[in-house]
Amino acid sequence: MKANKKDYHRDFKLKVVKLSFEKVKLEDVARKFNITCASLLHWRKNYIINGEENFSILGKTELTLQEKKIYDLEIKIRKLDIEFKIIKGAADYLQKGPPFIFEYIAKNEQSYSSYMMCKILGVNLGSYNKWKNEYVSERQKWKMMVKQEIATIFISSQKRYGSRRITAELHKSGYQLSSNTVLIYMRELNLSVSVKKYKLRT
Repeated sequence: MKANKKDYHRDFKLKVVKLSFEKVKLEDVARKFNITCASLLHWRKNYIINGEENFSILGKTELTLQEKKIYDLEIKIRKLDIEFKIIKGAADYLQKGPPFIFEYIAKNEQSYSSYMMCKILGVNLGSYNKWKNEYVSERQKWKMMVKQEIATIFISSQKRYGSRRITAELHKSGYQLSSNTVLIYMRELNLSVSVKKYKLRT
């Protein structure tokens, strides 16, 4: 018995299609949203041929020779646009060497695949993954050390120092953090300023 074909909401399809143009491997996108590559390709053709306004309303995805040329050109244009954005964003990192390029890639993995960024920026994916594992580990160690310092300053101030005062103290010790970051760490540590309440005399 043939299983019933699953019906996806238009907004879901549109979201997946737009995301697929930002990734090199369609398989990654399909796997993430638990759909088939065939469905994704079908939706992409629908989107390009019919446009966003008529997406998923007109079912035509069979391409004429002219439409096939337009479709292929549209894909190339989208990829070139993404490549331009990545290279432009990484401009300040490219001259500083691989570690800085790796840092840029790590910061932008939510927007683009690491595979694509490594390919465009000319660095090895395996080297990046090795760096990333070590980098994350070092950052975690550093964060734990900073949190410990924040807790020490907070307790020493008898729970009176807020994020701004603690930030100033951290700067004296060589830690360059913003008060917003310190506030986030304080919340993660459940540290809140103790304020004494005074009774008004009548």
